[in-house]
Amino acid sequence: MAFGATKLVGYCFAAHLISKCYKKTPSKWFVIGLTRTIIGIVFGYPYVHMVTHALGSPLFLLGLIPIRMIEWLLLIVLFYDRRLTNRRDALAVSTTWMIWSFVLDIPAIAGWFLVGGFWIC
Repeated sequence: MAFGATKLVGYCFAAHLISKCYKKTPSKWFVIGLTRTIIGIVFGYPYVHMVTHALGSPLFLLGLIPIRMIEWLLLIVLFYDRRLTNRRDALAVSTTWMIWSFVLDIPAIAGWFLVGGFWIC
């Protein structure tokens, strides 16, 4: 529960700032943050089960880099730039918030709470 709550709060914060970056009214920050959390579950759950042998290793985290880039790009397409007209900005935003996703993983990696095989990207 704590892992999911951390991700949700972190993704809502990201949605608020991304909305400002794209000059959109940040009023939908919760919907966007929740959508990002759901995208993370949809991508993360199968990934964890495909690479259970690598859990706890740096290879597991390296494998998350392209997945998280795709997740953030998907969020940008859904809420901010449907046609990816400004790909350079989309890539910069995706890279920045992909790193943020890893920051949100620190409590789980440090063992402050258990993930229990349910990883949210």
